[in-house]
This record gives sequence, C-alpha cells and structure tokens, in this order.
Amino acid sequence: MVQRRTVLKTVAGAAVASAVSLAAFTPQRAAASTTLTAWGVCGHPPMIDDTSYPAHGAPDDIALAAELGAGYYRVDFLLPTGDSGSTDWSWYDAIVAASHDHGIGLMAILTVPDAIADRDDGFIQGQVSMLVSRYAGQIPLYQIQNEMDGVCINGPGVDGSSVNDYNPDVYGPVRDRMAAICAGVRASDSQAGRVVNMTWKHTGFLQLLNNDGLEYEVNGLDWYWGTDDMLATLEVINRFPQSEILLTELDIADGTRSASEADQANYLATAIDTLRASAPDKVHGVYVYELLDQPAWDDSQAHYGLVQVYSDGNWGPHKQAFDTFHRYATGG
Repeated sequence: MVQRRTVLKTVAGAAVASAVSLAAFTPQRAAASTTLTAWGVCGHPPMIDDTSYPAHGAPDDIALAAELGAGYYRVDFLLPTGDSGSTDWSWYDAIVAASHDHGIGLMAILTVPDAIADRDDGFIQGQVSMLVSRYAGQIPLYQIQNEMDGVCINGPGVDGSSVNDYNPDVYGPVRDRMAAICAGVRASDSQAGRVVNMTWKHTGFLQLLNNDGLEYEVNGLDWYWGTDDMLATLEVINRFPQSEILLTELDIADGTRSASEADQANYLATAIDTLRASAPDKVHGVYVYELLDQPAWDDSQAHYGLVQVYSDGNWGPHKQAFDTFHRYATGG
C-alpha cells in the first residue's frame, strides 16, 4: 500500500522554484492558433473534504501536482465568515506557500459558505477584498464561484445555449453576487485574472453576463462529454470578448466509477488531441478533474481522481490517466 504522505520525487519537466513572480504564471496569449500553455489539476480544501485533502496535507498535495507536471492548481477558497483577526488562515497560507515553493500558480475558486450566503452583496464584496488583499500579487487567477449557470437554468428540458433558458428571477441575484465578487477581486489585486466558468452547452449564461456588462477576463468550460459538442461549444465561447478560454474541468463522466482506468486515460488523450488540433484560438489551457479520489463521498466524486485514495486517506497507486496527463503537461 502506498502511503499518503511520503516524499515525492519531482518528475522531469515539472516546474520547480523557490520564489516566483506573478508574471511567471500569466497564461500566454496565442495569436492565431490553438496553443495549450496552461496545464492544471483540480483539488479541494479540507473544509470540503478533510479525508482526501486534510489541512496538514497541503504541501503534499501541491508536491503531487508538481509530480504530475501541472503548472496550476485549481482549488476552492471559501470566503471567511468573520473579520481577518478571527479567521484561521493556516490552510490558505500553507497552500499559497507550497504553490510558490513548487512554481505552481493557483486558481482560487471564490466560494460563499452557507454561513454568510444570505448576507448582502456589499458584505460579500468586503470579504472577497479581505481575502484577496492578503494574497495580492501571489495568486494569478480567481474563479468567481462555480458553475452558477446550473443554479439559474430552467431545468433539464433545455440545453442552456439560449438566454431564454434561464430564470430571470434567479439569474438577477446570481449576477449581482458575481459582480460583487468580481469587484472585490479587482479592488485588492489589479493584476489577477477573473474566471467565470460554465458547464455543458450553457453558453446562454455567459451571453447574459456579457449583455449585462460583467467585467472579467477568462471564460472557463467544465466538460465531461463528447469532443464534437465540446468543439462546437468552444466556438460559441470564442466569440465572447474575454481574451482567454480554459477547460477548467476535464474528465470522463463519473471518472472510474463505471469506466476503466484505460477509458479515463483514453478520454483525456482524445480530448487533448482534439483541442490541440481543432480548438479555437482563445483556448489556452486544460485543468484535469481531479488530483485525488474522494472516498468520503458516496458518489462519482469518489472516482474522478488521478490517484487512488483509501478510506483512511492514504494514497494508493497512480491511475493510468496520471501518466497520460503528465505526458501532455510536460511536453509529450
């Protein structure tokens, strides 16, 4: 049995640095053709899963991402519920420090915990500013909540590609909350990129946000389906004014819950090859979902990882998809 917290070897091609600047993490802009320059992996904080991602394991999680060859780590940053002095910053500080130790840029998903979900947007903007100011210049990308398209859509009977597929009574407050979070980021960090993600074919949600003038820089697509639909959706997103598109989540549906390890690895290879060959010019990066299995979750979350995790939190072997993604991330 492979123990969780062992010393990890650095794979050739993984970025390593003791001190790095924000500029080192700025994704490269492709001029006229698809150039995948950002290779990332998703994880979670202990507030969401303290079995697979315990607080004390933050340095090991980042080291494992470096072993994978990832240059970015996407992870939820729950907003503090109180003031700075009453907030336990230990995990946040540890994940930021570890990312810099290994030359990995963070995409922090700004998440509103239930305890303050009912507070007004001005309060939420202040909490965002407080968090972002603590790490100003150290975190290159902030995602503005996660898959809010799914909150607003009019049920499963629509595909989300039209602005008419969303409930305006739900969408309005969601938009206002996202605008407050965007403003909070910019108030405390003038350089960090702001990411808005969506899933499936829900481009109508992005159209609504753009119609209403939401200011952000990067569109994200979470994708678990066929490559033809993926390309068609990316072509629509490419027409929005934001300068960059990232695949913020990519994996086979349900991970290895029903698919084999070979199926998962082949899915990633096929999707990445398709992106390299045919994606529109604004697509610059891929984040695989996710680093570790989550056995504490009795659903597909237990099977998406690139590394098996036992019920006690110890790591098992790498899945085939780990080596597949590593090959692409390190130039293969």
